[in-house]
Amino acid sequence: MLHLLLLLLATAITQAASATVSPLFTNCSQTAGTYTANSSYRSNLRDLGAALAAGARASGFAKGSAGEAPYKVYGLVLCRGDYAGADCTDGLKTAFVDAIESACPRILDSTVYYDQYMLRFTDDEYSLSSLANAPEWSGMNMNSVKGAGAAARFMGTAVALMGKMADYAAFNTSDLYATGESWFGEQGVSTVYGLVQCTPDLTGPQCRSCLDGIIKQMPAQFGSATESRVGGRILGVRCNMRYEKDLFFMESNSTLKINMPKEKLSTGKKIIIFGVPAFVLLIILTILRPYIVRQVRELILHRDLVMLEKEIVSGCDSRFSLFQFSKIKDATSNFSERTKIGEGGFGPVYQGRLSNNQEIAVKRLSPNSRQGFREFKNEIKLIASLQHKNLVRLLGCCIKSKLEMILVYEYMPNGSLEDSIYGARAQHNWPVRRRIIEGVAEGLLYMHDYAHECIVHRDLKPSNVLLDHEMNPKISDFGIARICLSNVTESSTTTAMGTFGYIAPEYYNQNVYSTRSDVFSFGILVLEIVSGKRAAGSYMLSGKSHELRKYAWQLWRDQRCDELVDPSLGEEYQEMDVLRCIQVALLCVQDSAEDRPTMHEVTTMLSNSSRGLLVPAQPGSFNVDIVVVGDTEGEVSR
Repeated sequence: MLHLLLLLLATAITQAASATVSPLFTNCSQTAGTYTANSSYRSNLRDLGAALAAGARASGFAKGSAGEAPYKVYGLVLCRGDYAGADCTDGLKTAFVDAIESACPRILDSTVYYDQYMLRFTDDEYSLSSLANAPEWSGMNMNSVKGAGAAARFMGTAVALMGKMADYAAFNTSDLYATGESWFGEQGVSTVYGLVQCTPDLTGPQCRSCLDGIIKQMPAQFGSATESRVGGRILGVRCNMRYEKDLFFMESNSTLKINMPKEKLSTGKKIIIFGVPAFVLLIILTILRPYIVRQVRELILHRDLVMLEKEIVSGCDSRFSLFQFSKIKDATSNFSERTKIGEGGFGPVYQGRLSNNQEIAVKRLSPNSRQGFREFKNEIKLIASLQHKNLVRLLGCCIKSKLEMILVYEYMPNGSLEDSIYGARAQHNWPVRRRIIEGVAEGLLYMHDYAHECIVHRDLKPSNVLLDHEMNPKISDFGIARICLSNVTESSTTTAMGTFGYIAPEYYNQNVYSTRSDVFSFGILVLEIVSGKRAAGSYMLSGKSHELRKYAWQLWRDQRCDELVDPSLGEEYQEMDVLRCIQVALLCVQDSAEDRPTMHEVTTMLSNSSRGLLVPAQPGSFNVDIVVVGDTEGEVSR
């Protein structure tokens, strides 16, 4: 009996031990120092662990501190994007206890990585705020794809998948988390599954930079000239990645699908479709000859449209859809006037609702539009591959004929920035306006520096910046956008296009554009947001009439910027912050493109209030002819 009891007790202990989740890696920094067992630091650490675990329940991430110096402790926790709620909280609670009691007892600075969550605590506030990803840890699957060609193809597939997910996580999500799948189909590995994640307190560019750093390690860490591991992961304090040949995460509607094969017809279906006796076909052809002739004509037209669709959507990812015309008609109540929400150079814009209850904005080509298939294809080519939270998302398109072309976007319930500044729904709140400035800057930075190809918008203005339900800005209307080498001026082979007041001098006068042309437009946009005045307006100062940028520069030079600020803001704004935005805007609108900052420098100047700013030069003059193009008065051409 005693022997049986001992056996049962040993079994229970073994089962309890096996149920405990072990960390993948523990870093107890011996150089950071230690604390005593009954110290205030230990008490503060326990309090912080409980607070962070509870705080991570909603979003999977928490960061904070507990106690007062010299026993103050700082920490952060992060759960994997598909591991949230009570599981995340419970796992972190246990992990903190294990770290304090056994993994890193009495160590001031510790980092612990688990499969689905991680934690970090320290007495050094600076080290926790650092963007460094150390300490990093890597692990790999022991199975491999072998052979020089196959190994290189596999690693290329995995790295490309990681790059796509990194773009999506950094620039199109708020939690900086993405999953994806890419087809491989060799040596028993059908699909490569991947995951990337950053701590959500990073900016999009910071996240992308961190992920880029660990993705570049993949070939050396997990491959060689003749073999590549079919799974691997690199974990860090700021970002992490993992790929495997088997599914290891919870799929969602946001999971990227890359180069996945389309479902093929089964053998039985092929027999049913193609095995009809020949004499039956002859009878059908004879009876239905007139009908068939009509159908052939329609098929030829359909073939041409299909080829057109393939030309347009080549390179687009799985989130881009080809909509049926009938569904768009139903969504917009047959393009009724009551659903019409605007009119652009391309044509009318309608608000619609799909059968799945998703709200959409439908841009329909007008027969009288000066734009056409070229601009239609250009907008799809450029924006369908872009993934950023500050760029409007193109959901798909519809092509019924060359005269019936439709673009389908996500719906922006708060209209355009123009409505927000000048319309009935004008925003008189400086924090909202400041957030809009930062969002537009982040969107342009992505287009210039982080998109797969450098893109110059060429028509940035308030009506082309849309606002979502939380007043976050999204740049739209890429009809005349162009690809160019980053920060290098390129000559345009066509006449200058854009809108009076926002077009850069070198573009109008010399048909030359670059990323600095967008910087000029951004500077004008900031001046409009701050002042509530239109770019094309005329403003009196000391008995002389000035355009907005000259007017703003004169007031800035005379230290009278309070006269530039929109009166509707009242006194509820941070004066130094507004002055900084004005000076940054004036640097952006300098006459010489070389004197203007890049968007990377602009975002740094806006986010770092302690950074010194250069003195902007006095703006010169350049003359343009104002004409009416499409629906927008003030668009220019020469």
